[in-house]
Amino acid sequence: MLFARFIAEKQRKAFIKNCTRNDSVRLAAEVLPSNCEAECDINYEAPDIPEHRLDIYKLAGTEVGDTAFFLIHGGAFVYGYKELDKNFGMNLAVFSGIPVVNVNYHLMPEKNLSGVLNDLCMAIDFISKQKGIRKIHLAGDSAGGYLAVMLGCLLRDKEIRHDIGVFIKSDVEVVSVNSICGLYEGDRKKFPGIYFTKPAGSEDGDVEIPEYILDLKRVIKRTGLPRTCLVTGDKDFLHETNVKMRDFLIEEGIPVKFYDAISSETGTAKHVYAISDPAWQESHSALKLIIENAKG
Repeated sequence: MLFARFIAEKQRKAFIKNCTRNDSVRLAAEVLPSNCEAECDINYEAPDIPEHRLDIYKLAGTEVGDTAFFLIHGGAFVYGYKELDKNFGMNLAVFSGIPVVNVNYHLMPEKNLSGVLNDLCMAIDFISKQKGIRKIHLAGDSAGGYLAVMLGCLLRDKEIRHDIGVFIKSDVEVVSVNSICGLYEGDRKKFPGIYFTKPAGSEDGDVEIPEYILDLKRVIKRTGLPRTCLVTGDKDFLHETNVKMRDFLIEEGIPVKFYDAISSETGTAKHVYAISDPAWQESHSALKLIIENAKG
């Protein structure tokens, strides 16, 4: 297990280095929509630290009501921050007319899965109490897609929350779940699954994450899901996983919309293309389907 963790650490550091290089170039070139109003870096839990901040985006001239998207960035659970999804989130707010809450959370291995999900639940408690948001459309990309689906299940089942030590005070309704190139199953012995439970004896360690949590199909069988939208593309390395999840949801009788983008001369339907290239026509089509799913 120590050797496996050593390998995972090498992979984690290489992954972060590669993502940082690519994202710095992408973010520097982004053009944000001018008709979107943003309230940024709102602290949702004391103390005021970057991991406990969120943004709220809304179409200019509109107000925040009782409904919002709750957007969770990806990054294999070990990398990322809300600004990576800012352009997508602002476009989502503009085109849907529904405010978007874009949230930071602690990454692994600083926190394990329980800690990550508790951060997200604290953010939901905050927007419910302070902003009056009672209905949410969960959305996320890659690892954020996993977290969106997992939250959709957790908020329907108190016993599962108890199993992994997650707490929430507010009574919110998850209206829809929307996952972009999501990760839905993992291996506890490999990166990034090895970080779901922190080693015994470490800070916040000894939190035993049940094995069934690694495979969301097992969780969904127990809790069900509201209407769900899955987005993938022909060059997404998780394409097969997303197709299998679509088929599973259909078998379970869960309403599911599915978008499978096709690469062309104008763009490549790679992993999280809707986030990294929101101006591409295929990204617009994926965005449209997410909005249709949210609005029913």
